[in-house]
Parts: sequence; C-alpha cells; structure tokens
Amino acid sequence: MIRIAFERLAWAYVAFIWLMSLIPLSMPAVPNSDKIGHFLAYGLLALWFGLARQQKLPLIWFTASLMGVAIEFAQALTPYRSFDLKDMLANACGALIGTLLAAFLLRLLPHNLRIHPEKP
Repeated sequence: MIRIAFERLAWAYVAFIWLMSLIPLSMPAVPNSDKIGHFLAYGLLALWFGLARQQKLPLIWFTASLMGVAIEFAQALTPYRSFDLKDMLANACGALIGTLLAAFLLRLLPHNLRIHPEKP
C-alpha cells in the first residue's frame, strides 16, 4: 500500500512538471537562472521514482531525461514557450544526480525501512 501511494504521488509530480512546462510563465529576471529550477525538478523526479522503483535506477535516469527532451519539443510547438538545449542538459543532469542520490540513500536505509513491492 505504501509503495502504491508513493508511486501515485510520483506520477502526480510528473503531471505537475508537464503542466508547469507547458503553461505560459514569465521569463526569469536573470538569464539562464531557470536552469536551477530544471535541475531541481528533474532531480526530485528521479529521486522519488528511484526510491519507489529501487531496481530500475538506470531506466529511471533515462526516462526522466527523455521526458525532459519531449517537453522541450512540446514547448517548441507552443507560441509562448521555446525549445532550449540548455534546459534539456539541466534536466538530464538533475535526473542523474537524483538517481545517484536515490542509489546512495538506498544503500544507507536499513532493508526494513525501504519501500517494498506489495505482496499478493
């Protein structure tokens, strides 16, 4: 039950990232300062899924990075957002650090405190 709730929250966060990435927002006052937000958003995404899906860390990094690429292409199709390679790089770097942090935390957590798959 805990794992299912954890994963549902993670999927809700995915929807939140898509929403925030595709709605019109004002540009940051400092050029490229949005890269920090990209890094943190995708780092949290990868960390969250990494803790929920403990055995699939490389796939989590790849999928989160691919989502960042897809969002950039989707933004290019809107009149109020733009495609940015630096955003894709920030997304992938954040996802990598989040994945590595998940791997590190999983090594530290005692086995009985980890989120386990539900028993049938």
